[in-house]
Amino acid sequence: MKKSKLLGLLGLDKIIESLQKLLEVRIAMIREEIEETVAEKLAKILPILLVVSTMTLLVLFASLTLAFYLAEILDSYVAGFGIVALFYFLLTLVFYFLKDSKAVQERFRKEVNRPVKED
Repeated sequence: MKKSKLLGLLGLDKIIESLQKLLEVRIAMIREEIEETVAEKLAKILPILLVVSTMTLLVLFASLTLAFYLAEILDSYVAGFGIVALFYFLLTLVFYFLKDSKAVQERFRKEVNRPVKED
């Protein structure tokens, strides 16, 4: 009780209350800034994810179509699907050996750090 009277006399209770309100407002502002930043990043990432998922489906179905076409021409499902699988295996090997290439890494770094065009 004496402590609160002393704080009241010195006006410290109002200062403490003002500081608490200031802190609450600052926390709310930071929270809003974070929400806006996340919303902006999601707005940029979602269209890219849609394009990547669509391209993945395109490659999948194109590969299946090619495999069935080759199987029909060669009269062997094993040969048709084997040729497509061999193509992807060779592509994987090329990517594996290029992963340590400084030129490829530098090109990728430039593409990632390139500014996004805003409409």
